[in-house]
Amino acid sequence: MKIMVLNLGSTSFKFKLFEMGESETLLAHGGVERIGEKTSPWRLRFPKERAGEAACPRHEDALELILRLLAEDGVLSGLDELDAAAYKAVHGGSVSGARPVTPELLEQMERFSSFAPAHNPMYIRVMRAVGERFPQLKQIACFETAFHSTVPLYRAVYGVPYEWAEQYGVRRWGFHGSSHSYIAMRMAELEPDARRVISVHLGGSSSLCAILDGKSIATSMGATPQSGLFQNNRVGDFDVFCVPAMERALGSEEAVLSALSERSGFLGLSGVGNDMRDILAAMHGGNERAALAFRAFCDNLVGYIGMFCAYLRGLDAVCFTGGIGEHCAELRETVCAALGFPLEPGRTEGKISAKESPAAVYVLETNEELMVAKRAAECLNGRSQERR
Repeated sequence: MKIMVLNLGSTSFKFKLFEMGESETLLAHGGVERIGEKTSPWRLRFPKERAGEAACPRHEDALELILRLLAEDGVLSGLDELDAAAYKAVHGGSVSGARPVTPELLEQMERFSSFAPAHNPMYIRVMRAVGERFPQLKQIACFETAFHSTVPLYRAVYGVPYEWAEQYGVRRWGFHGSSHSYIAMRMAELEPDARRVISVHLGGSSSLCAILDGKSIATSMGATPQSGLFQNNRVGDFDVFCVPAMERALGSEEAVLSALSERSGFLGLSGVGNDMRDILAAMHGGNERAALAFRAFCDNLVGYIGMFCAYLRGLDAVCFTGGIGEHCAELRETVCAALGFPLEPGRTEGKISAKESPAAVYVLETNEELMVAKRAAECLNGRSQERR
């Protein structure tokens, strides 16, 4: 069974092609950048690597290009050999798990577009366009909320009128499910006795997940990906009663929402940028606002880990992943020092905690696409129909 996992950005198209069977084989991966511009650079990586440029006005043009290139290299003979295209979809509300893309599913995603405005509208447009251009290709949406379906309802509700949750989906859903579920799987292999694990996914978008016996019981993001930790340029947790005052100050609701979703987080606090590398460089150069952003983010992490330790009634292991989690040793050292978890000097991957640490500390590369492929294969085989 061949499944192509698609990871879409506003102007980017990334993919991984898997052969799914008793084991999983990565056949090819790569992507197309600057979609919509005059020329779009592309790169493929498999046994050999090659790159070039092509005209790709839309994401579906990028898919057609990739299919042609894979056929040229003998990796995929044609569309008929592809069993499905699978998407790391974000928000479907009460519809979760891995689902075939149907008009009804797209309508459900549209209902939650205001909860994920940077993701849902783009995925809906591309799914519809791919369906029109390649009607014989099966499409599977694998929702990022699925892994958190095991979070208890009393931990998922907000203190708002209960009808809001029932009628409008105003409750904590959680995201980054593909990454957190991969970490749960890997930690079960690496530390089989570690029942209580906290997965710390840190990147352009960040969240934590408390995992008990392989299942999510708490996560830092809520009804939308805006909440929880502050992000590269998104606000994170925020007092909603500040919004009316800021509307009066800035002139409109749109201006406030734009600031909270595009000019907040690392960018807003530091005034330097939204990249952790730039913030660290500025902090070490004496920039106080950059130092404030770094310390505030680390304190956010310590607070959530402490809360999740209480939910788990202890902690066996914590795992850092994502671009920042894997590559920012200074952040890991700061957080683990505050928690009292000594690290092995110089160790940057795998198990990095010292022998005397009360909890194991790991750094692992995540593999969200593999988990999407697994869920899509289950869906094609008639399984993985999770629902809230």
